[in-house]
Amino acid sequence: MTGPPPWYSLRVSKERDDVIPLSRFRASLARPRGVRRMEALLESPDPAAAVAALSVPDFFFLVKEVGLADSLELVSLATPEQLRGCLDLEIWDRDQLQLDAATPWLAALAEAGFEKTTEVWRELDPELRALFLARTTRIYDHSLEEAPDEGEDRPMFTTPDTFFTIVVTAEREDDIRLVHRIVEDLYRGDMELARHTLMAARSELISELEEMSYRWRSGRMADLGYVDFYEALEVFRPLDPEAVAVGEESADPPPPDDGEARAAGLPAPVAEPVAGTFLGRALEQISDAAEAERLEASMVHLINRVLSASRVKPGEEEAVRLASQHAAATVSLGLEHLCAGRLERAGAALASVSLTRLHRLGHTLTLRLGRMARLLAPRALTAGEPTHSVLEALLRARPLYAEVLDEPPATGVRPLSSLAELRRTAEHLTGLAARIALADALGVDLIAIAQTPEPRPELDDHIRTALCRVLAGGEMSPAPLDPDELARVRRGPLAGGRLGEEDRARAARALLELAAGNRIAVPAELLAQLAAGWLDRIEQELGGGAPDRPVDPRGVGGVITCAGKA
Repeated sequence: MTGPPPWYSLRVSKERDDVIPLSRFRASLARPRGVRRMEALLESPDPAAAVAALSVPDFFFLVKEVGLADSLELVSLATPEQLRGCLDLEIWDRDQLQLDAATPWLAALAEAGFEKTTEVWRELDPELRALFLARTTRIYDHSLEEAPDEGEDRPMFTTPDTFFTIVVTAEREDDIRLVHRIVEDLYRGDMELARHTLMAARSELISELEEMSYRWRSGRMADLGYVDFYEALEVFRPLDPEAVAVGEESADPPPPDDGEARAAGLPAPVAEPVAGTFLGRALEQISDAAEAERLEASMVHLINRVLSASRVKPGEEEAVRLASQHAAATVSLGLEHLCAGRLERAGAALASVSLTRLHRLGHTLTLRLGRMARLLAPRALTAGEPTHSVLEALLRARPLYAEVLDEPPATGVRPLSSLAELRRTAEHLTGLAARIALADALGVDLIAIAQTPEPRPELDDHIRTALCRVLAGGEMSPAPLDPDELARVRRGPLAGGRLGEEDRARAARALLELAAGNRIAVPAELLAQLAAGWLDRIEQELGGGAPDRPVDPRGVGGVITCAGKA
């Protein structure tokens, strides 16, 4: 394995000249991106070796980041295996060859010269070579006295050896020129290879060529983790969290020593989603290069399986980024749960537990929240925000975290990646369950109310209405409040504009009695928190006005009045 390039180091201090290597993970984040990274590779003492050291995914994502049109120097230095791998990643949609996706790569290869074209063409699968020409040409063999029809008006040319006439069936001018150039370059570089490709393209069925090309490609993709869809679904199979343990010896094996140099660090689309997570902090602690390399290979392999399970084409950059983010977050969540949040245990966990099992563990934890959300959702249709956003995020096939629970709140969603996010979401669901149970205890049919047209009361309005009635001196009931009851609250508990401690305690006791009388198990701390929020809203709606001034029910929100909810 080659040593890290110069930018993978960090000076300890200004006073000392000692240089310590960054961890491989931190190096992945610290290295240049895009054009700057390409320039660094091209300016290295041995650019060909530096480019050849990149793994296929790393090379592919670098080219995608820079843009193929601006990466011609990289393409000219790439190994045949790297370019074949790029075609594997880019030009297939399931088992169908996408010729439009192949054309830019072949055009970039042609720009590198006939020697490079021949070198790479020689290493492509014979079926793929023939398939490209079979899909873009009709080939006539002069030795068999074949010739195009006299009325043929499509572009055609004769090969340099005069053995074949090639009619180009491609329609775009760029594709026509590309076909002609590739054939000419192959004849210049290796006449036998050119003839073999033409004979195969002429004689083999396109369907058989495509089937065999896909079969060879599938084998190589499986080595990268892109396995069959149904096999890939293993990464999302739930498991018993108690069945995963540090020291269980399920860790992924190291990558095979195939003699190829490997670049230090994860590809950018993989490394960036890991940064800042518990997993990222754990990877920063890995000092053994072999162990770091094993984990890098395992992470790439896992993410590729997630892509396969999601039916995402590897060339779809945004989809790859999102899948990488989801996979990294889920592994991180599983790892943090297994280590009980203790970073010092993470190294032993990563050394003994496979990333697939950690991903399954994290996914299982999110599914538990999803199941709870599905149970509560039918009776939470009037719960309002932020509950609607939380439930919408959790009810997806792969539950997400609603950023409305952040401080300060936001409007997006992201994969659940930490115990803190898991806990915050679970606490909200627990509070929702308590709100629903208390409304049920008051005799409110939440499902029926959700079917009534707008405007309709929200879930908490029923409980606030009952509390307001208690403050007015009545019993807990969600029946609409009349103007006299509203006036009594304003003249009494809210005469000074704020609820006193005694009135708040009286309302809280009424809630406790309601919960106890209906055997609702609500933690006292949670019930106190909910009560405080409900009473604050009552205080906001009814406090501050003149005590002797009549209350217009239409101007009061958050409770149900005889005039309807405002």
